[in-house]
Amino acid sequence: MTTERIGPPVIAGEREMLRAFLDFHRATLAMKCDGLADEDLRRQSMPPSTLSLLGLVRHMAEVERAWLDRKSTRLNSSHLG
Repeated sequence: MTTERIGPPVIAGEREMLRAFLDFHRATLAMKCDGLADEDLRRQSMPPSTLSLLGLVRHMAEVERAWLDRKSTRLNSSHLG
């Protein structure tokens, strides 16, 4: 599978720029993982690091999920005050 990676625009609105950068970095990580076997994805990069590509994918997913949860909570609670 080939992943298409499109660079973010130089000038754009905040939402468009954020989405473009997220898509660009997601595609970059997907390109690094394309064609690798499960064993390769789990292989640690270089001592003393214990990070693997699979670990990086999990980390990035958790960062996005946490950011969206915080943003959503802030937006939902703003109408209460």
